[in-house]
Amino acid sequence: MKKTNKKLVLFFAIAFGMPVLLGICMGIGFYGGQDVSAFPVVWMYLPAAAVMVGTLVAKEDCAGEGAEKIPVPKVFYAVFCAGAIVMAAVTVAGVFVPGFLSMLWVNNLMCITSLASLVLLLAMKPKKREAYGLRLWKNTKKGLAGIGIFVLLYLAITMAAMGIGVLQGVSLEAFSLNPYLVQSVFIIMPLNLLLSFTAFFGEEYGWRYYLMPELQKRLGKKAGVLTVGVLWGLWHLPINLFYYSPSTALQSILVQLAGCIGMGIFFGWVYLRTQNIWAVTMIHFLNNNLGAVLFQVSAQGVERQWGDTLITILLYLAVYLPFLFTAPYREKSDGQVR
Repeated sequence: MKKTNKKLVLFFAIAFGMPVLLGICMGIGFYGGQDVSAFPVVWMYLPAAAVMVGTLVAKEDCAGEGAEKIPVPKVFYAVFCAGAIVMAAVTVAGVFVPGFLSMLWVNNLMCITSLASLVLLLAMKPKKREAYGLRLWKNTKKGLAGIGIFVLLYLAITMAAMGIGVLQGVSLEAFSLNPYLVQSVFIIMPLNLLLSFTAFFGEEYGWRYYLMPELQKRLGKKAGVLTVGVLWGLWHLPINLFYYSPSTALQSILVQLAGCIGMGIFFGWVYLRTQNIWAVTMIHFLNNNLGAVLFQVSAQGVERQWGDTLITILLYLAVYLPFLFTAPYREKSDGQVR
């Protein structure tokens, strides 16, 4: 078996196999009345861990050719994977050990993993960061532009959803702004990013850095990114069932698929233009945190009506689908436009 194929098989085995095992534990915890809020955090580490383990097991010891071969950042990979393994262990322990505060432990471990990873990244030689998709400053202006565009689109979707809600008779009080908005934006969010960035990197290093290019080589730019979106959405399935919307799981799954396909197109658009994993990591962080910062909303236990579900799906597709027809998705692997 070729190394690339072996690595891809290992990626799917870990990134999608582990959620099956963890999902069983999550279901047991949910039906047993346990707190399962730590599971979604652990989930986020699995794609990057799958890339890292696959790289090492497939014996891809270095990148480049000849004298320019650069060894794998084994210490960085080891710290990240060790953090993921310990977090998974304590999360499962929270299901079977009465009174065990798994979310507290996971939050602490996430902070430790993020700080240790940051130190290792800063200490890593620039060529090694470049060789393994970890370069800190790359196409920075395009990356910042992508972040800015995402924020505008996020706000546009939010405002549209609010407007439609008001037309349907929803009170404006339901959309009241966070009274601590300024402190949240300028103090809490930067600190949160510093202490939790490995979780968002954990998804993007798997989906955008590794899986999207692999599938695009095989399926083409458009089909590749759409396939990643579908897989990304289905990957959330146990979280939809036992955390996001247990009482309206089908609606949650459909919204998840539409969101992952739509945002996957946009995230892919940013990554294709920048090759900067940190730009899409930042966008992923904002997507997961802006709602809580602006309106203090929680993703847990949301009840979705069919009308709201269809509107949300249409908004995601209307806003993000046009990016599929932009230049980055028309380029061949050699950079020539189709």
